Amino acid sequence: MERTVAGSVAQGARPPLKQVRRLSDGVRALLFLAPAVAFLLVFVYIPAGVSLGLGFFHYKLTGIDTTFAGLYNFKAALTYPIFWQAFRNTLYYAVLMIPTTLVGAVLIALLLYRDRRIFSMIRTVVLLPYITPVIATSIGWLWMFDPQYGILNAVLTALHLPVSQWLLSPQMAMPSVAFYSLWHGIGFDVVIVLSALAGVPRSVLEAAAIDGATGWQKFWKVTFPLLSPVIFFLAIVTTLATLQAFSQVYALSSGTGGPEFATMTILLLMYLTAFQYFHFSYAAAMAIILVVMILILTLVQGALSRRWVFYQ
Repeated sequence: MERTVAGSVAQGARPPLKQVRRLSDGVRALLFLAPAVAFLLVFVYIPAGVSLGLGFFHYKLTGIDTTFAGLYNFKAALTYPIFWQAFRNTLYYAVLMIPTTLVGAVLIALLLYRDRRIFSMIRTVVLLPYITPVIATSIGWLWMFDPQYGILNAVLTALHLPVSQWLLSPQMAMPSVAFYSLWHGIGFDVVIVLSALAGVPRSVLEAAAIDGATGWQKFWKVTFPLLSPVIFFLAIVTTLATLQAFSQVYALSSGTGGPEFATMTILLLMYLTAFQYFHFSYAAAMAIILVVMILILTLVQGALSRRWVFYQ
């Protein structure tokens, strides 16, 4: 009798089978997530926290005589003329890239979607530059932008059009970088828009055609509203990418941001300040200012999206 009671008590003390399975599934999920979490901690969150802290200190590379600086680094950055030049260049680059990327991606996607015969072939060609390394293709474009031997000026000469100095001209340097960036990155946006176009119901377009809608009316009144969430997503992604442009600017300007600081962006200025002049605290303050600028622009885009983004 005692054994029966003890056995029933022990059996009642055991957790239910479903609870054990849930616990084991949770442990298994944590094990699978551990490498990704460790990667984010080591390469994203911890460096971001260190950078945030460095912005408020006078940091020496040796770690000796590091003192608290308060807001001094931020004040120095905001009163540094080259910082404002880099700030204007970054905004100029964003203004060049964001509208042309979005409009170009939608136009190319619409052209490819209408002709399914060339869809599969051209899709690969459009996406190919995006998957190539930026530094490698930038080196090739350095030759194409060469005023004397570059292919771009050769084409302009063959068409009897005026040639350009491209990257050697303070006026044309940033548009040249934007032109390369558009060629390199628009394939990603085109593929995303194509996938969104595939989800547009044909019945809605057919109903609009029966009602007498023209091609432009069908796009503006039907297709665009259905694509607006995807376009808004691409606008956010393109904004983040343009405000953090570094690799193509570094490669095409030979790491100087020239000519005459015409291609000096905030991220390139941060890199030169930290790893060429070893002012890490100064560069960290610039990074915090850039994060605040990105956050403000993202919030503005989110507020404006309520007027033109339509969710089904």
